[in-house]
Amino acid sequence: MRPPPGFTLLEVLLALLVLTVGLLGLAGTLGPAARLAGEGRIRGRIGLIAASRIDLIRAGLLAAAPACSPPAAGSRRHAGGIVEHWAASVRDSLVVVEIVAVPPPSRRLRPDTVVTRLRCP
Repeated sequence: MRPPPGFTLLEVLLALLVLTVGLLGLAGTLGPAARLAGEGRIRGRIGLIAASRIDLIRAGLLAAAPACSPPAAGSRRHAGGIVEHWAASVRDSLVVVEIVAVPPPSRRLRPDTVVTRLRCP
């Protein structure tokens, strides 16, 4: 005689244990994934801020052509708590621009620094 079809209680409990362990592992990765996504969003904003500052400095150099005078150093606070500092100097007919973007202190991220050289017009 054949046993009745279906699962035993032991098989059901073992399946629930395996499923629970898998879900707990998945839940453990959600925190770090959310943190990395937030860092990526801030780093993306910092990249846009640096690119915008370089474009502004380049436009200022073109407007002052043919003189090659670098803009004054400065600082600006952006939305989201990002603070941008910039400085420029002339070396060998190139304007060396350094931009430091400081993320909000609550994020505990290191500042990003961009150094680039622009040709005098």
